[in-house]
Amino acid sequence: MNYAFILGTHSSWSVAELLAVLGDNEVSWSNDRILVKKNTEINAENLISSLGGTLKIAEIEMEVPVNMPIPTLAKKCAELIQVKANRGEGKLIFGLSDQGIGGHFEVEKLGLNIKKELKSAEISSRLVTSREKELSSVVVGQNKLLSKGAELIFFRRDKTLIIARTLAIQPYKELSRRDFGRPIRDDHSGMLPPKLAQMMINFAGQMSADGLLLDPFCGSGTVINEAMLMGYTNLMGTDLSEKAIKDSRVNAEWLRELYGLETRAKFHIKNATRLAQFLKPKSVDTIVTEPYLGPQRDLNDITTIQVELAELYSKALDNFYSILKDNGRVVMVWPVFFGREFIEPRLDKWQIINLLPERFIDLPWLKISERGTLLYHRDGQKVWRELIVLEKIN
Repeated sequence: MNYAFILGTHSSWSVAELLAVLGDNEVSWSNDRILVKKNTEINAENLISSLGGTLKIAEIEMEVPVNMPIPTLAKKCAELIQVKANRGEGKLIFGLSDQGIGGHFEVEKLGLNIKKELKSAEISSRLVTSREKELSSVVVGQNKLLSKGAELIFFRRDKTLIIARTLAIQPYKELSRRDFGRPIRDDHSGMLPPKLAQMMINFAGQMSADGLLLDPFCGSGTVINEAMLMGYTNLMGTDLSEKAIKDSRVNAEWLRELYGLETRAKFHIKNATRLAQFLKPKSVDTIVTEPYLGPQRDLNDITTIQVELAELYSKALDNFYSILKDNGRVVMVWPVFFGREFIEPRLDKWQIINLLPERFIDLPWLKISERGTLLYHRDGQKVWRELIVLEKIN
């Protein structure tokens, strides 16, 4: 089957994550919001629960000329909805999303014509609309479009209009609950959003579920918690802060009870720059972590901060090199101050892995740094995140 993945706001990270999980065979795109994967089999609901950067997964149902008259298109869409929609009791609920078609395509006019076609087939329906041309995952979820009807997504490639039916949406309520609803949320040491942690774990590659995944700057335990939900069973978090370890244990136990998980993560008060004294050589399969990124507000002396963090990370990486297996990866976030001031830890034992194949690099909407890494930031943020994926040089 052929699927369309609606990407999140940081499309570079979203694309890299999907390639890490699905591979890059038969992958294409139509714009900066949609990646298409052909000839594959997936369980959309299971997959999207472990993807941090994908908003929706849809199955491509048909392709028609982009200039097809609205009445004709409406008839085809109505027939599709009648066959594929999940019909509950009461009215059939449907919605339409225009994913950047352009031109004179009028999604609201199309919706009214589909509603008319359904009425002629003696089907009572309700059209869900929003101020935007595309329906957000929240609108789709709140209106129960997937359980009591259907959402159709429209996008184009050259002169072809592609119509896809949404199968699954990002579990926004659960992500919010795991972020803002956990027992302990520390805005100083636990600022990593759960969906970003999911992406970082996926960037580590397809390690075995029982391989040891280590977060050496675990903060309040976000990486460990998300890895538990993604099926990893051998997890360890360490941190220099006694409070961070206590917070991580509380949050992990809360998550276990909330989701009925059997896995119990291990947490230890340890300095990331001395881990080689605690863990055996080549005993760790994967390291996924967001270390201390420096101050978020007092950034008057950037040079001093850069030097201090570079030294901290360099010492940590020396320890990572000793404890990491030869085929393992380190996935880290490094700070970029004001979007332009990078840090330079020692990488003489490491090589940076670029997550995007060369044929993707020239896409104008992909935000890639000069050293080929991915950047993540929100409007107004002074400290950006740089994704660093490392493999050992043997």
